[in-house]
This record gives sequence, C-alpha cells and structure tokens, in this order.
Amino acid sequence: MTLLSRRRTLQLTALAAPFAWTGQRAFGAEQITIADVGGAPGEAIRKAFYDPFEQATGIKVVGVVHESDPTVQFKLLVDARTFIWDGCMVTPTHVLNLSRPKDYLEPLNIPAAAGANLVPGMLTRNWLGFSVFSTTMAYRTDKYGANGPQSWADYWDVAKFPGRRAMYRAANGPLEAALMADGVAPKDLYPLDVNRAFRKLDQIKPHINVWWTSGAQNTQLLQSGEVDMSDTWGARAYAAISSGAPVKIVWNQGVYSTDGWSIPKGTPRADLARKFIEFCIKPEQQAIYCGMVANGPSNTRTFDHLSAERAALLPTSATNIRGLVAVDNDWWGANRNRVVERFQDWLIG
Repeated sequence: MTLLSRRRTLQLTALAAPFAWTGQRAFGAEQITIADVGGAPGEAIRKAFYDPFEQATGIKVVGVVHESDPTVQFKLLVDARTFIWDGCMVTPTHVLNLSRPKDYLEPLNIPAAAGANLVPGMLTRNWLGFSVFSTTMAYRTDKYGANGPQSWADYWDVAKFPGRRAMYRAANGPLEAALMADGVAPKDLYPLDVNRAFRKLDQIKPHINVWWTSGAQNTQLLQSGEVDMSDTWGARAYAAISSGAPVKIVWNQGVYSTDGWSIPKGTPRADLARKFIEFCIKPEQQAIYCGMVANGPSNTRTFDHLSAERAALLPTSATNIRGLVAVDNDWWGANRNRVVERFQDWLIG
C-alpha cells in the first residue's frame, strides 16, 4: 500500500469512527432528541408519542428533560449550532421569546388540513399545541357541600363563603381572577386593567391564608384540607381528587394555555422532527396522553377515544372549555416584567 493510499484509508476510517459508537441506526438519521418537562408528563409523552412514533416510522426518539423555562437553553444551542435537541416542549410565551427580535424556530410546514380538528390557535407556523392546561378554582365539598363557590366573585365573598383560602404567588392568574371578581367578562379581560386588578386584590389579600408556589404544594393544600378553596391548575386539582380528597373543580371563569412542540432553527434533523410533531396531532395518541395526565387534548376528535368520565376532567371537553378563556400571551409577553415586579412589591407592601 502506498503512503498516499494509507493516509486516505486512515482519513476515511477516522470519518467513519464516530458513527460506529453512537448506537444510532444506519446513516445516523433515524434518531431525534426531544426535550420535554419530565416527571409524570414526560412518562405520558413517552407512552403516547415517542414509542408509538418509533414503532410507526422506525425513527427513535430520545427524550431529555429541559429547564422549567427552556428559552436560554434553546437560544444557546441554535447560536452555537450544537443541536443537542431537535424539538422542544414550549408554551406560546416561549415561542414569542424565541421569535423576536431573532427567529430561533424552524417552520413546521404542517398543512392546515392536518389541523382541521384542532382547538383554534393550536397550530401556527412554528408551533403545535398538544397539552392544554387550565387555571381554575377548586373547593372542598366537605366544607361547602353542593353549594360551593361558582365564580371569582364568590371566592372574594368571605361573608357568604367563609373558609381558608389559598392563592398562587404569581401575577399571572390572580390578576385575571381579580378582574373577573370585579365584574369583567372573560371575553373582555385583555388588555388587563392592571390598576383595577390590584385594587381588587387589595380586598382579598387579608383573607389569603397560604400563597402557594408549586403544583405539588397546591395539590397537598387541597388534599389535606389545609385550605377550603384555592385557585389551581386543573391537573393538580385532579391529583387531589384521584387521591380520594373531596375536591370539586369549577371550570367557570378559568383561563387556559398550552404546551406544544417547536423545532430549533438549523437542526439537520428538522424534517424528522416535523414528522414527529405532525404525528402528535393524531387523536388516538393524544387520548393516550390525556388518559395519563389530566391536561386537555388540542385535537377535539380525541374525545371520541375517551370516556365521558375522563372527558369531564379535561379543560378542552365541549362542556368545560365553554367556561374558559385563552391566556393572551402577546399581552403577557409585552407586560410581564413590569407586572411581575409590581406584584412582588404588592405582596411585601
């Protein structure tokens, strides 16, 4: 073998070597990495979407857990072109932050016809929503029986509904609740009248016994009976109910937002990620997910695959969604910093 031929052989061997140890299928193109929230939702995502997608297509999905706000991680991997993710679970607020002033997102190229049965707003150019979560109210039926509070005005009415109250220690949610308690119709919430909301919050502040900060804490408060009513995330109230606690969810005057999928701009596996995301529209797959996690599906046909008992616990069922309004993420994106700062000052004031 000539020296030139030997060098060429060594070069080809070196180029091929990385693929010999990855454990990926041929050509290294049949595997994608998707970042999700982990925990119980992550396990449900695996069973509803990752594993069935691999079985249907041969494309392996590796699931990894991202931080609670993945925006910084997302930007870094695009700017550095490291592409350790090919897709990521994000909210509409994250999408806004990843779209301006620089666009960090690949287009999904999902035809509108594929989203014909989706709840409005669940499919955009660069995002597909699949997991709808709600902020509602819940109360203990052992305290109030069948005649518990049915609106935020009732929550504020400490004379008619005496009892221990909890509220989320954050601006988003309590401000909307305060305005509806003050008579603002859900359809007229946005843009939020911040001054009016804080005036109404002043009225209830002395009657808040616990300011909760996490979903697990909220479930525990309702489950243990430490509080008699609270604002809550629907899935967290359901966790208390499923443990046997006498808790009822009030869907009237709730708000909802959605977790969904986006693709980092520039990933060489974007087409594979697009196939995965379009697969997540399938109602039978969303039914598996919503059968494990008490978040609502984005595809309305999913309810054809769920029992009436399960549907009654999900925010996007035909009955429940009538009482809910979508969070205006554009408004929060433009106003979050100043409103959060004011809320923190108000809490300690």
